[in-house]
Amino acid sequence: AVHIFCNNQFLRDVQVFDEAVVMFSVGGRHYVGDPITYTYMEDRIFENSRNVTVKLHHRIGRFVKLQLHFAARWIMISEVTFESDIASGNFTPETDPVPDIQVQSDVHLEKEVRPNINKPVFTAKPEENSLMAVTVGALLAVIILLAVAIFLIVSRHRQRKGFASPLAAKAALPGSDSSCGTADRSHQGIDTALLVDSGYQEPYQALRYAPYYSYSAVVVDSVKGLPTDASHDYAVPEVGTLPLGKSSPTPTVIPHPPVVPAENLYAIGLVRNIKDDCKTNKKPSPPTPVPAPAPDVLTALRRRLQNSSVPQFPRHRLRMLSKLGDGAFGTVYIAEADGISEYGSTTTLGNRLVAVKFLLHNATEKEKLDFQRDVRILSALEDHNLARVLGLCSQEEPLCVIMEYLDHGDLCQFLQNHGLAEPPTTGLPGIKTLSYNCLLYMAGQIASGMRYLESLNFVHRDLATRNCLVGKGYLIKISDFGTDNELYTNDYYRLDGGMALPVRWMAWESIYMGKYTTKSDVWSFGVTLWEILHLAQKRPYDTLTDSEVVENLEQLYQDTGAFSFLPRPPTPPTTKDVTDLLSECWRRTAAERPSFREIHLFLQRKTLGYAPLS
Repeated sequence: AVHIFCNNQFLRDVQVFDEAVVMFSVGGRHYVGDPITYTYMEDRIFENSRNVTVKLHHRIGRFVKLQLHFAARWIMISEVTFESDIASGNFTPETDPVPDIQVQSDVHLEKEVRPNINKPVFTAKPEENSLMAVTVGALLAVIILLAVAIFLIVSRHRQRKGFASPLAAKAALPGSDSSCGTADRSHQGIDTALLVDSGYQEPYQALRYAPYYSYSAVVVDSVKGLPTDASHDYAVPEVGTLPLGKSSPTPTVIPHPPVVPAENLYAIGLVRNIKDDCKTNKKPSPPTPVPAPAPDVLTALRRRLQNSSVPQFPRHRLRMLSKLGDGAFGTVYIAEADGISEYGSTTTLGNRLVAVKFLLHNATEKEKLDFQRDVRILSALEDHNLARVLGLCSQEEPLCVIMEYLDHGDLCQFLQNHGLAEPPTTGLPGIKTLSYNCLLYMAGQIASGMRYLESLNFVHRDLATRNCLVGKGYLIKISDFGTDNELYTNDYYRLDGGMALPVRWMAWESIYMGKYTTKSDVWSFGVTLWEILHLAQKRPYDTLTDSEVVENLEQLYQDTGAFSFLPRPPTPPTTKDVTDLLSECWRRTAAERPSFREIHLFLQRKTLGYAPLS
């Protein structure tokens, strides 16, 4: 092999060579036989120098000619190293070249095309047969690996695309009291936030390229505008997999009323008062009253959407540190940003950790436009306990958004690296400890961020310690970076070959009825608080398999009274009022669960006077 150490400062018009052609000669006069052609895959993300290896595939020769083709104005090479061995055997003398030899190349793979059998390079026939077998085997292995990789990418794409809602579109049954109708629709201009009333709504994957939240209280126009009438009570929900609950045999189905075309909706839907119990055999859950969003909060959000813009940040001032995960629409990296402004201000703190979400290279123009609009929605969320948008890189490909990231990473890993310190019990030597009040202090910050989302009627749908970040002074920010992290793959279960869901954290109505509300987030918060009180040392329902967890939740769906709750955290230090809070979060009827405002006030009182030391 030959190793070429190259520079890739593409911003200064310096790149790794586009193509390398390697030719061999025995005597030095003629370079006969097919050359080896190697094409380098262009990299316009990272500028670091790198070692490029071109495999020579055991070719024979005393002389080697190397041709490099420019990919930019300059090629900068600091070192060329050959790995070779002394060849033994009988070799044919050098002959005049035969004209019109076709040069074969491969765009992505380095491979050697075997020369014509009439022009052998050496005469060792057994070695030729062995080399042919090795080459064919290697090519078959590469083809199989590529097929597996394509299958995994397509599966994960479908998984993330389907994560929006496990419901298929439903229609009312004749004779039922369920009614669906449409109201007159008018249109507004681009990027207008609209308010809708507070009945139950099927949430959506609001942000396709940043699967952060679902929301139903704010609607953003796409191209032609969205309805402004807040009284309409029907819209088709996004089609996913069927809920696990089985309804009674359906007679003739009433056709769906007219709906807004899907292309006019910006990654969300308006779903108004869908009565989807429709005379099922199972005992239906009472309707879930959703509190109306606070007018002042929505007014502020509308004002930021209309008047603010996401600041651009130079890509060359980002230094990628590690890959956090691969999502369906791109890759997430942990990076260091040089001089990026803090959220909502022009001041900078020098270098700081950020999370960078890249859009795929092959994204269409519509996907790029949707990506930038999604980022704008995220940038309007300003709560201190949410991971907020700091900047956008849209001047060159691939597009990426820069979001807040904290020093200690995700809360799950942070808790697992600590022990519980409660006098008179002492921890093991060298193990950092957290007090009980500190745990409640961090849980209170999660409740505070979720209270803000609840005030907007936003639904998170994947609240867990893996999706919370920890900073200095035990600062907590809610994010979604754990969703695509391979470290937490086992926290998701694929139902009947459909989408992968975090069933151990989900409310029963989300799995069996497809209902996602702020009250289903309250259920997930109860599981998250349970994780915190156990220092994330155990997974919820760690003695059950994923399918057994789903079967356990079915007991609530059928209301048999046989549902097994998570075991209560140890007391002490956990007090009775905290275990009572867990019980309230896991009530079967969603309307009877507390709001995040009530949870936040309770945890504030529990930690009154507490101040973290670091």
